[in-house]
Amino acid sequence: MSIREELIVPKCYYPWETVQSPIANAFDEEEKEWYDNDYTFISEEGIKRCKPQFLSRVATYMNPTCKSIDLMRPCARLMIYITIFDDYFGITPRDELQVMADRVYEVMMGDEPNPDEIGILRQMAQARKEWLANGMPQFWIDRVSINFYEFIMYGMAEEIPFRQVKNRTYPLLAHYLSFRKYSIGMWPYGDLIDPATDSPLPVHLYNHPIVQRCRELLSLVIVIQNDFASIKKELEIESESLNIIFILSNQYNLSYQDSCTEAMKLHDAYCQELDDLHKSLPDFGEFQELVYDHIQHIKLQISGCANWYYNSGTNRYEPKGFIVPQYGREGDEIVIPHSVFVKK
Repeated sequence: MSIREELIVPKCYYPWETVQSPIANAFDEEEKEWYDNDYTFISEEGIKRCKPQFLSRVATYMNPTCKSIDLMRPCARLMIYITIFDDYFGITPRDELQVMADRVYEVMMGDEPNPDEIGILRQMAQARKEWLANGMPQFWIDRVSINFYEFIMYGMAEEIPFRQVKNRTYPLLAHYLSFRKYSIGMWPYGDLIDPATDSPLPVHLYNHPIVQRCRELLSLVIVIQNDFASIKKELEIESESLNIIFILSNQYNLSYQDSCTEAMKLHDAYCQELDDLHKSLPDFGEFQELVYDHIQHIKLQISGCANWYYNSGTNRYEPKGFIVPQYGREGDEIVIPHSVFVKK
């Protein structure tokens, strides 16, 4: 047996349907304008890399029942600004990240960005104005703003020790999932179901433990889905440890291939739990149909995200497809060859 073998990455499948968006590519041209006007804090090379990622399509693929350009536009803005925020500020020192998280929260809640502030805040302010114009209530603005803040401080900030350490360090699986479920961004992504369906979920329903668990399962499933999508890229980054494949391999002394198998078992168990909860919802009275439909759209977000990974044409996970973080963990000229792994 050769000591180096190609890693075969399993593909994610779901026990529910995948719906195709009727407006899947609607924001391709607008997205380019947003980059050129409001993302100029990124290098010219970084903007060049962002455009073929088709990040606006994440919004349409994950919310595929929405037919309205106006309802979807602020959702597309969020999909882009949360992804770019994560990419660009992913290794920012915690004290700086705290300041930025506070400012992002202020703007998402209603404060206007100053002319000399970075353009990503203008995108956030514009999305908020569009949501309000579309009739979204203030309690939902509060919700998405808090969840974005927690994405930064409970997710991104908790990854910093693993991203800045000189010698690669792995968290235990339980620890990884505790912060990665925030840093994957799915709490605010899940919030987009409400404006995309024009059906804001009232606070008492949102806070119900069954609904909260379904939202948590959305995050946990996408964590693993994303780790499968990015594994071949991340194998070539010497310092990278935050992938469930690496973590399972390290914690349980598994080969990468066996780690993929175990990760997929966990992924499938989460999917089964979500499907079971959806089929056995408690009595929500007059809101039964609203809650059932909301959980249905959580499931469509999961299958839609996989559809984006596999079928949207994004180059996000190809060589030179990602931008360079603010503090330069990777150089502009990094080249990712065909990925291989060392068999244990």
